[in-house]
Amino acid sequence: MPWVLRFAIGSLFVFVIGAVMIAWACMSTGWETLTWFAWGCVTAGAGLIGSAFLAMLSAVIHQGWRRFSLALLSASVFLFLALLIFAKFA
Repeated sequence: MPWVLRFAIGSLFVFVIGAVMIAWACMSTGWETLTWFAWGCVTAGAGLIGSAFLAMLSAVIHQGWRRFSLALLSASVFLFLALLIFAKFA
């Protein structure tokens, strides 16, 4: 597996950390909720954008891993859209 693709999968773990921060914000009360929610959205968004960029780069460079890279790119875009919709209604 190419290193670029490994970094893309690692960026998904950054998204998971941001999602955990958002979940913590949903369970908290008070003004600290806004801080946790904001940092969670920033962290999750950065993880998904990084994952999408690295997966796209891997799809262009490594022809043998193109199908997996495009699946990872599709999952990243879908999760980013879900994050935007969640942030709009939260």
